[in-house]
Amino acid sequence: MAINTIHHDDSLDLIWGVLVYEEARLLKDKDASDLAPEAGALVERWAQVNAGQRSAWRAEIVAQAGIDAEDDMLDDTVDELDNELLRAFRDRDAPQRRRYFKKARHEIVRLGLESELEVVRAWPASLKTEREAALQALGARLEADIARGDAVVEERHRAAAATADQRVREIVRFVDDINAARRTRYGLLIQRAEERRLPKDWPGRFFKKSAQGSRKAKAVPAVENPPA
Repeated sequence: MAINTIHHDDSLDLIWGVLVYEEARLLKDKDASDLAPEAGALVERWAQVNAGQRSAWRAEIVAQAGIDAEDDMLDDTVDELDNELLRAFRDRDAPQRRRYFKKARHEIVRLGLESELEVVRAWPASLKTEREAALQALGARLEADIARGDAVVEERHRAAAATADQRVREIVRFVDDINAARRTRYGLLIQRAEERRLPKDWPGRFFKKSAQGSRKAKAVPAVENPPA
């Protein structure tokens, strides 16, 4: 028989269960217990890899919180700007208002932050040249909103890239090393079974059977903002 394989997209929780089971199974057999320390070392390494994944995910979640906060503040500024334009020109279809709101206000504020930033990016330069002091002040406020928004968008891109790097450099490598170690262990167990006249199925008893059947998709941090 062939042992099952751990897959690159198996969750770390599933992999942890496999590793812990196999270490414990080896420890419970006097003919195989000497192989348990190597299996235990994989459990210890798992803790480091898992900590790296959690750290990367935390950075993504923190970045997403920044996105959501800046999106709300930008929406507030856009709402206030629309109200101020209506107070100043008293006509929803006035050219001065249409200069900015070519789309309805609700269509703009429901956009994700990246898309909304592109809609309003040119507004501050024009607002700062308006006659009304309130509109000039909103131009300065919007300019600050855009700067902060660009910063948190870049932070989210960096966090997502770091998560992808960690998966390729740490998790994929770890899975490959696990499978190599398990294949080597299986070969040693087959040889030992022959030498000690153990049951034919004995080598396969030390490998968790449900690894493939219980595969789950990799979890990712939730992103609430609509894609830009």
